[in-house]
Amino acid sequence: RFCPGFWIPMAPYFSPPMWEQRRICIAQTLYAHKVQSVLEVGCGEGNVLAFLTGPTADDEYPITELVGIDIDADALERAQAALEPAPHDHCDPRVDELRVRLFLGDGMGPPIEGVGGDAVVCSEVIEHVQLAQVVALTDAILSGYRPRVAIFTTPNAEFNVNFPNLGYGTQQARLRDEDHRFEWTRAEFEQWARNSARDHGYSVELRGIGLSMRNADAGFVACGGCTQMALFVRDASAVHCSRARSKP
Repeated sequence: RFCPGFWIPMAPYFSPPMWEQRRICIAQTLYAHKVQSVLEVGCGEGNVLAFLTGPTADDEYPITELVGIDIDADALERAQAALEPAPHDHCDPRVDELRVRLFLGDGMGPPIEGVGGDAVVCSEVIEHVQLAQVVALTDAILSGYRPRVAIFTTPNAEFNVNFPNLGYGTQQARLRDEDHRFEWTRAEFEQWARNSARDHGYSVELRGIGLSMRNADAGFVACGGCTQMALFVRDASAVHCSRARSKP
């Protein structure tokens, strides 16, 4: 018997996956700025750090040190396992040695002695702290560790309109994760980034990651990236001093 074919529509999706796009963007930005040591505040299970253990795009400026800080001891144990050399690493060792260190600590606290880096990465962390603590986290990174480069990523709340289950713009609207304390629109994120750059002596560039989805229907709303990123670059000519901080 003949069985007529039928078509099953696929749900919209990101390609590459959103997590991969985010890590690629972070890595490429670090390579472009010739960063050789990276501190990740809120490293969790070490996914971003593990992504950076591979060969760098620039042999002249390889990443030779990775440091992670997190408040969750269990997550740090998983990060340590993820960052252990794999069997193939022994067969094909890096040209330049890579030092990896993990610390249990609060990223909003005073800098850990002897810890720092050319760059600080704070990826998908800021939305997990209370709004009242955002200034403390920002100060700890841009004033305490004061890296040459700092990268922050966080969800773009406006993109939630493309996830019907979140009910964006309705009274039943939900955040993407139950542990998120807030999610910023592009305007809110820009205000925080511009104020923070001004207060700490940095320039800042804003980017969107995950601008489109595969199999999106005609109702897809183009409203920036699913993730938004702020790239802070320290102004070498700026005289850094304590000053009143602007509210985010």
